[in-house]
Amino acid sequence: MKTSTNYAFVAEKRLFTIALAAVAVLSVSAARRVVWTGNEPISWNTEVYAGTQFATPNGIFSGLQEGDTLLVEFTNGIDEPQYVMTYNAGDGWTWTNLTITQNESVLSYVVESSQIATEIADRGLIFRGQGYNITSITVAELNTDDPDWAETVVWTGDEPISWNTEVYVGTQFVTPDGIFTGLKKGNEIRIACTAHIDDPQYVLAYQAGNDWEWTNLATTIQNGVMTYTVESDQIAQEIADRGLVFRGQGYNITAISVYAPKGVTTAIENAASATLGGSQKIFRNGQLYIMYKGTMYDVRGNVVK
Repeated sequence: MKTSTNYAFVAEKRLFTIALAAVAVLSVSAARRVVWTGNEPISWNTEVYAGTQFATPNGIFSGLQEGDTLLVEFTNGIDEPQYVMTYNAGDGWTWTNLTITQNESVLSYVVESSQIATEIADRGLIFRGQGYNITSITVAELNTDDPDWAETVVWTGDEPISWNTEVYVGTQFVTPDGIFTGLKKGNEIRIACTAHIDDPQYVLAYQAGNDWEWTNLATTIQNGVMTYTVESDQIAQEIADRGLVFRGQGYNITAISVYAPKGVTTAIENAASATLGGSQKIFRNGQLYIMYKGTMYDVRGNVVK
């Protein structure tokens, strides 16, 4: 399919925008490889901040493909840093800035074409700007999930989580009834989160057994995605019947998805009680697309033709 970027729809509906961004985060959560770590200060004016530009080492992007996402973790050194990610494009090796997005302390860039992928793989990246340090670079690979499995978004929103409103304004959040219908042992629940304090606390619980006892689940969190793999059929059934409870401090939940064999996700899709802002979810060849007011978009906001 050919795609052409159109962002006009983003302003139309805030809920749809939140959902689309959350799905984009979730869609790259499967296969990641850290290709560089360090602590490189970036500066083009050493009177403002002590640093320099930084060219990545040779070969770290070997195998990069169109659609992969580059995730760059950083720390700020001044109040108003400037982030610039560049590569050497074309036969003239022209320095060309890439369109990047910032989410908390991570810069991200989705590789837009096979030519750009090849040139970054062969020539690396150059970080410029002012007043920040790069601490790691990760490649999140596209289309690496099992082709017989699929990811289904079952809820979207923007729920603040807090058990101490003096630290962060929020509450606990219980998921709507029925969104986990059909959940099975071994399925993966993925939650897109945004942190709003320096040290957020992420707690995912369910109500277990005949006494409906609140029980915390063992989760991992990486690059803003909390993940839980369902450990038993009993837990799966109790989550399906009773939902999940989010507790902790200082973060917002923006989307919940289930990664499971396609037969299971079909059941979950049919039972999901929430939609993406009135839009329709469409799966083709294991990829999620969104039909909104008669136009189809991929998870990054591109119009699909």
